[in-house]
Amino acid sequence: MTDIGFVLKNARENKNLTQQKVMELTGINRKSLSGYENNVAEPDLSTFASLISLYGLSADAVLNINPVQPMPTLTRYDKQLLSLFKSLDSQHQKELLVQVNSLVKYLQKSETK
Repeated sequence: MTDIGFVLKNARENKNLTQQKVMELTGINRKSLSGYENNVAEPDLSTFASLISLYGLSADAVLNINPVQPMPTLTRYDKQLLSLFKSLDSQHQKELLVQVNSLVKYLQKSETK
């Protein structure tokens, strides 16, 4: 888990802001801000949004959230092949994979010649 207090304090200091200045800019009282930076308290969503906006941070970066990779778009051939593959029992799926793997290797070798 990300140490949000450390990240917030570090970001504030990197912006050369004092707690007093952050208080003036955001309306957050000094005790609350100190609590956030020392991991004694957690800011509510609105306060968190104000702080990361002031500091120029991304919520995903602060919370160490990796963006979800979009699912690739399947072509009609992809869908057809997947449907056929799923219609096989597991033993035939394994056999087909071995054959397809061999075919791909053969085609790749023939392309380099």
